[in-house]
Amino acid sequence: MQEHKLAVRNEASPPLHSREIVVPEVDEVLTKSYYHKLAKAVGDLRNADDSYMSRRKVPDWMADQLFSERVRFVQRDGTPFEISDTAIDDAFNDDGTFRWLSYLVAFAKSPPRQAPQARLAHRLILLSLAFWVAHPEIAEGFAEQVCLNDPQCGHWAWAYFERCGDCPFHREGNEAA
Repeated sequence: MQEHKLAVRNEASPPLHSREIVVPEVDEVLTKSYYHKLAKAVGDLRNADDSYMSRRKVPDWMADQLFSERVRFVQRDGTPFEISDTAIDDAFNDDGTFRWLSYLVAFAKSPPRQAPQARLAHRLILLSLAFWVAHPEIAEGFAEQVCLNDPQCGHWAWAYFERCGDCPFHREGNEAA
C-alpha cells in the first residue's frame, strides 16, 4: 500500500504568488502616451543572446510571463484577474503571424496621432502585464502621462500648430520657451 503525504509548505519557502500585480484600467492603456511607451518597450525586447526579439517570439515571451506561478493578477478593487489558456490567441484574434506587433513597434519612433481603438485594449493589457512580471521597472513608466506634443522632440499640437498647453516646456506668458 502506498503512503500518501500531504504537502506542507515550509515556512522558509516563498508563497506560491510572491507578487501581486494590479491590472491597468482600459482607459489607462488606451492613451497615446501609454501606447507609445509600450511600443518602445516591445521594440526593445531582447532574446537571451541580446538580439532583438522577433514578433513571433513575443507571444511566447508573454505566455512565459503571464503564466508564471510567482505572480497573481488583481483588478483595482482586489478581485482576481484570471487569464485563460487562450487569452493571447484570443486577444490577437488567432492571427498566428502576430503582424500587429510590427505595427505597434512602428509607433516606438513616433507616437500615434490618435488614441488606440478600444478593440486593442485586451492586447495592450496582456502586453503590459507581461512587462509588469518581467520588467516592472519599465512597466512603471507606462502610465506616466507625457505630453507627446512638446517642442523638444519636435511634436507639436496638431490643431493650429500651437504648442501644447500641457507641455512642461510651455509656460504662460513665455511663448519662446
